[in-house]
Amino acid sequence: MDPLALHHLITGANEIAQMRGGKKEAVLEEQVTIDFAFATVVTIKEIEEGEEFTMENIWVKRPGTGEIKAECFTEILGKRAKHSLTKNKHLKFIDIKD
Repeated sequence: MDPLALHHLITGANEIAQMRGGKKEAVLEEQVTIDFAFATVVTIKEIEEGEEFTMENIWVKRPGTGEIKAECFTEILGKRAKHSLTKNKHLKFIDIKD
């Protein structure tokens, strides 16, 4: 493919996307796969009120049905628990002290 052909391909692809309209997002039928494929932050030990979140007491697990997505894991480390938490609980933002 030469540069001109590549230019036509990119231009055509962009025009098709604009003609289709709408927005790119998962369809309802994909939610089961999304929940399985993605992970969320989960307690892996019991955590006492005020205890610091560390790699020894929280981790990311599937299914990704919890509130805090795996991509936020490092942001949670070092923060403290607002109240006692049981093992294997999907962490929520209300569980974290400000």
